[in-house]
Amino acid sequence: MANPKVLCNVAECKYNEAARLCHAGEIQVTKHHAEVRTSEATDCGTFELGDGREKVVD
Repeated sequence: MANPKVLCNVAECKYNEAARLCHAGEIQVTKHHAEVRTSEATDCGTFELGDGREKVVD
């Protein structure tokens, strides 16, 4: 499966290309709370709450 383009609006990051695309080799999305219900609790602008059947890797 091909990776989709990764959009980024953090112009200060060295991996930001033309203030819109990320060209890092990998991306790490983090959360700010033990349980997440909204995108504001993450560093993921496209976060949507799942139905509980998602695979969780520790």
